[in-house]
Amino acid sequence: MRVRLEGIDRTGRAVDLVGSGVDPDTVLRAVRDPSDDRVVCPETGPAHGRAGLVDSSAVPPLATLAAVARSLGERAPEDGRVAELRAELEGISAPTPETEPLRERVAAARDRLEERRERVATLQGRLRAAREVGEDAAEREAEDRLADAVRELSEAETDRLAAEEALERARGEAREARDARERRLELQDRIDNLERDARAELARRVRPRVDAAVVATPGGRATRFADADPVTARLAAARVADLRAPVVLARCRFDGAAPAAAWLDAAVVRV
Repeated sequence: MRVRLEGIDRTGRAVDLVGSGVDPDTVLRAVRDPSDDRVVCPETGPAHGRAGLVDSSAVPPLATLAAVARSLGERAPEDGRVAELRAELEGISAPTPETEPLRERVAAARDRLEERRERVATLQGRLRAAREVGEDAAEREAEDRLADAVRELSEAETDRLAAEEALERARGEAREARDARERRLELQDRIDNLERDARAELARRVRPRVDAAVVATPGGRATRFADADPVTARLAAARVADLRAPVVLARCRFDGAAPAAAWLDAAVVRV
């Protein structure tokens, strides 16, 4: 491991930055970001997010124990089904079509159609009047205007049908989108339940080892992980887990980084 922060350049399995002014979050971000060359170290394993920082914040017991178990290569019976459901979930898209513009288009098309119908009816009346008085010129003009109006009426009917069909398609897509969203919620609920069961099973497998580490933790009084204070719990979890990347010690019960690294059997950055 190599640490280069705030003008400090140190290497080794145990790096002590106490008094340097470097804050734990800065170190933790650098440890977890493979592209950040301020801390050059192995990439983090599955437990680092739960056990890679030792501070006084609360520890979620099941999630932490499950992460420790996974870092040791444990797998839960539910993992395969969870992967299948996640693949199905990712394959479901639920875009909701915009129906308001289409409803407006239908309303406008219907208004135009009604106007064209009224226009045709008016011109039909004028044509009948021209024929009754026997004015050939007026009759031809009325016929021409009526023909144009009938053509426009036909176009308006076509536009109305197209608008209504587009709206109906959008409504169908909206129904499908609702069904897809309901399916996504159902799948996510099943995934959450399976993952909860998986965490419980993984935690059960590793709990005795972590409880033993709790008993061995300096300054701790608990005999079980579930009863340990946050610092004790985090130290015990870090001792059992295969973290790969360094542990960031914001709270330390050792006389320096080297004793902590030896007890944890892991690389350590003490801040």
